[in-house]
Amino acid sequence: MKQPFTLIGAILLMALSVQAQERIVSGKVTSVEDGTPIPGVNIVLKSTMNGTTTDVDGAYKISVPSEGGTLIFSFIGFETQEINVGASTVIDVSMVLDVTELSEIVITGYGERQKRTYVGSISTLNSASIENRPVNTIDQVLQGQVPGLSLVASSGTPGSVQEIRIRGISSLTASNDPLFVIDGIPVITGSTERGSTGSLDALASINANDVESISVLKDATATALYGARGSNGVIIITTKKGKSGKPVISFNAQYGSVARATDAPEMLNAAQWDELYYEGRVNRGDAPDIATAKAMFNSGWDGVTSTKWSDEVLNKDARSQQYDISIRGGGEQTNYYGSIAYFNQDGVNKGINLERYSGKINLSTYITDKVSFSNSLTISRTEQNGQLEGSAYFGSPDAAYMFLRPTDAPYNPDGTINITNISGVIWNPLWFPEHNIREIIQGRVLGNSGLIAEILPGLEFSSTLGIDYFTTEEINYGNRYYGDGASGNGTSYMYNSRSSNWVWKNQLSYNFELGFSSKFGINLAYEAQKNNYKTIATGGFGFAADGLYYPNSAGTSDFSSGFVNDWSINSALVVLNYSFKDKIFFDGSFRREGNSRFHPDHRWGTFYAIGGSYVISEEGFLSGSNILTFAKIRASYGKTGNAGIGLNSYQSFLGFSGDYNGLPAVSPSSVGNAELTWENSNQFSVALQTSFLDRINLEVEYYNRLVYDMLFDVPLSRTTGFTSQTQNLGEMVNKGIELQADADIIRSGSFTWNLGLNFTTVDNEVTKLPRDANGMEIGIETGTYKITEGQPAYAYYMPTWAGVDPATGAPLWYTDETETATTSTLSLAGDAFQGMAPHATFFGALNTRVEFKGIYLTASLYYSTGNGVYDTWAFYTQSDGSQTFTIANGYARQYDRWQQPGDISPNPINIYRNTNQSNGLSSRRLYDGTYLRLRNVALGYNIPGNLVSKAKLSSARIYLMGNNFWTWKKDKQFEWDPEQGSNATINLVPSVLKTFTVGINITY
Repeated sequence: MKQPFTLIGAILLMALSVQAQERIVSGKVTSVEDGTPIPGVNIVLKSTMNGTTTDVDGAYKISVPSEGGTLIFSFIGFETQEINVGASTVIDVSMVLDVTELSEIVITGYGERQKRTYVGSISTLNSASIENRPVNTIDQVLQGQVPGLSLVASSGTPGSVQEIRIRGISSLTASNDPLFVIDGIPVITGSTERGSTGSLDALASINANDVESISVLKDATATALYGARGSNGVIIITTKKGKSGKPVISFNAQYGSVARATDAPEMLNAAQWDELYYEGRVNRGDAPDIATAKAMFNSGWDGVTSTKWSDEVLNKDARSQQYDISIRGGGEQTNYYGSIAYFNQDGVNKGINLERYSGKINLSTYITDKVSFSNSLTISRTEQNGQLEGSAYFGSPDAAYMFLRPTDAPYNPDGTINITNISGVIWNPLWFPEHNIREIIQGRVLGNSGLIAEILPGLEFSSTLGIDYFTTEEINYGNRYYGDGASGNGTSYMYNSRSSNWVWKNQLSYNFELGFSSKFGINLAYEAQKNNYKTIATGGFGFAADGLYYPNSAGTSDFSSGFVNDWSINSALVVLNYSFKDKIFFDGSFRREGNSRFHPDHRWGTFYAIGGSYVISEEGFLSGSNILTFAKIRASYGKTGNAGIGLNSYQSFLGFSGDYNGLPAVSPSSVGNAELTWENSNQFSVALQTSFLDRINLEVEYYNRLVYDMLFDVPLSRTTGFTSQTQNLGEMVNKGIELQADADIIRSGSFTWNLGLNFTTVDNEVTKLPRDANGMEIGIETGTYKITEGQPAYAYYMPTWAGVDPATGAPLWYTDETETATTSTLSLAGDAFQGMAPHATFFGALNTRVEFKGIYLTASLYYSTGNGVYDTWAFYTQSDGSQTFTIANGYARQYDRWQQPGDISPNPINIYRNTNQSNGLSSRRLYDGTYLRLRNVALGYNIPGNLVSKAKLSSARIYLMGNNFWTWKKDKQFEWDPEQGSNATINLVPSVLKTFTVGINITY
């Protein structure tokens, strides 16, 4: 009977014994910077699962063995500390900011380097510059933030492709697009669209709030690591990963409005159009005066209707919203990050929209103390409802306000859409958003898995396999009642494609030290990449009933297409690093790369780079300076290549899709060039980096890039059956200066003011072109530009406008480039270079941040100059009566016209259906592209800690943000948005977006 009590007694004695062997350690964790408590610090007893976290006051309690142990204190953004407990019962800790983690690490895609030791040219944006921006493609955050990088939107449709150039254009025929690398894996970029609904950028699938940093690699030592793929620069996106510490949960919400960044061109109103109509009749000689003209002719105006079509197509209720929640944390062995997000943004025109759902998981763990494994997975679904754009499609909203008459009403008296009384050749676009479908659905799975093993001290092996898988579904449906589809009783065309891209990268790196303060690093890498693309499309017309949208319901099939293509890359890389006394550094790389785009005899290219830097401030005579606190010079030289041409361009093909006399036929479809090979470039750069007074930073760099063996489309005699053949001929030079400076103007207690400036100059010149058998230069010349030696690429070349003859009102052009004589006959005018090209020669931004007691204001003013923009459509809208009354409306400034002898006017005489060619191709339609744009403005408030802690939160912030808030254009006659595509030609696309949003960020 005593045994149960004896057992219970033994258990109690054991429990008391264990309790006696443990004790409680408590304390407070604060920041060494300002002494403020740090909530959420992760505290773990080393080699155990015993842990806790600090509360809102930075206090903690933890049970430790009586013999002591080691406590590990860790928190994101601070250096991890290990403290031996000993006999202490109270341990207060002051944590130091991890400067290396916050600002001194650069990511090259082939490892991480300290910024002070890196010899290459790299610019990095951290998450604070990226998060909570209402951008529909992640690359939009780069504009104005990176010297040397120019970004323009090809369209204002949400999700459309952004055109990026790093240090100017690098090729006349091959690709000028930079390589994008996400978490070490080169990924698919560009448009996934096949129809005529605009473009949908592959980068629209990325949630900006998942991004930790974006690094832009520009010089040879940085880009040569990627061989040919890096010839146009490399943009490395690193997503957020887990960090040791208490789980951090963040919630972001944002909601706002969308509008045009600049107003649409002002068109003639109905009264002006009517007046010019009768005046044009008189000037043509159809009537002796206005009164007679009105009696003889009918303009069709009811005297009341005056429609501003740019307002009618505008979505006045356009909205932008995004929501995401993430969790981030980890322990000694495993770290994790996960998020789910939703984004929705309307376009400026009715019916345009982008919607995205995305989810992400990043996981890393130590399998043993020598082997770690990581996995990253992003899944997204992006849907874009677009419009016909880029040309004068009859159903395009942006064509409507140029080509529809102001005398036509958009709606009938009963409120229904007017589709019966529309003049001209353009449809009323208000009908289409509810009756047509222009939809692209993009699915993307982006993932990579990696293994890192430490073989010996300093010797490490890593292997990473990445997959980028795309599916795209597109449908273009035209209704059977009105518009393009009506003549066929409805039309429907579908495009389905699948793109898969895999990359396998293996690296072996060894870092070691020798005597004489020397450190060495060797990195050997092998990389293979393969891309496969498959697509199929079908379509037809004739639908028997409403509600039928897909080609399988079409009565007649009239279109089918399907093809497969692929390409692959193999490469081997050697990277050598050397440092001496931690102040002199050398990097060298050698890459051998093969690309399937070229003939096997010319498939392999060799690329290399060498660079060095010298930290002058480490020398004794400067090491103690309080003025010049950091100084470094660096220089690099290297060779890269470009393989951005069409697949199988080296091969000649036969086509089998034709017919002859009703029977299948075979004919040559392309002319190949078996000698085709890499386009090469040699780049040199030298830079100076300095810091003064620990608050002023300055970096200035000179670069010079020679492109040779250019992939050039050489014209062929038409007797060959082809117009051109791609060959390796010609040379081009880009050179310029990049400058980046920032300073803490005021840094006093709770008030800080930072000001930053960056600019880039680009001097582009074509230095060598191929010659024909007679020694004559083979260039490229169109109506608007000319490629010739001694001029920038695509230099504008056309007749020069000389104004209006005050005596007769006739248009005038100069007869030659001396501009000494004029003619009123366009065919007698001489072509001349206009002193500008489509690409800007000077651009940059002024950035500032002001903060006071939790309230902050940031702004970024972007500027661009040196380029021209050509108005293609002014042939119709600035025609002085040639097209104004038959096909198109006219710009409102056409109302300021010559009317009588002696008038000084910018526009010639207005003549109904005039034939004086005043609207012909000339510099009259060429504008100065200089502009300023207040790119981003944000006003926010970080809610004080005492208020946040009451809600048991770590932090909370509310803010207002505006994108493309204000725009100034130098050329007052230029009425379009100045941010045009890289060809700087007016295209009929939606305006760049201006957004106003309110947001909240909460961290728990």
